[in-house]
Amino acid sequence: MPRANLEAVRRWLDAYNRRDIEELFALNDPEVEFRSIFVAIEPVFRGHDGIRAYFAGLDDAYEHFELVPREFIDAGAGVLWAGHVDWRGKESGAAGRTQITVALWLRAGKVFRTETFTDRAHALEAVGLTEEEARASSYEGSGHSRD
Repeated sequence: MPRANLEAVRRWLDAYNRRDIEELFALNDPEVEFRSIFVAIEPVFRGHDGIRAYFAGLDDAYEHFELVPREFIDAGAGVLWAGHVDWRGKESGAAGRTQITVALWLRAGKVFRTETFTDRAHALEAVGLTEEEARASSYEGSGHSRD
């Protein structure tokens, strides 16, 4: 996996978990397309205003929300990371762990598209990889945890 892409994704994950919006702006293309299954406001967020709206919705719904990667996969022009999200609802107090695979597409070192999947096979399909290809280009590693 190109080291620059892996490092960009690690910085992206760290900024996400710290809610460092300015750092995310620096790591994303200004016209980034962000697709998440965790905020029901709208399915797709675009650009810097979209990032702000996404985190506002996330922080309204969750008391705690942390991305925890366990594996990174070289996807050519992008990186997949597989792991889980630890969450706790703000109003309900319900907590859980959801297994996810996230695809991040990069151009010139910046993320221009992100999509979250609960089905690994769908994530691999989105980036054009088979499971065998994913295993061959996988790198295990943990992300940065706030806990």
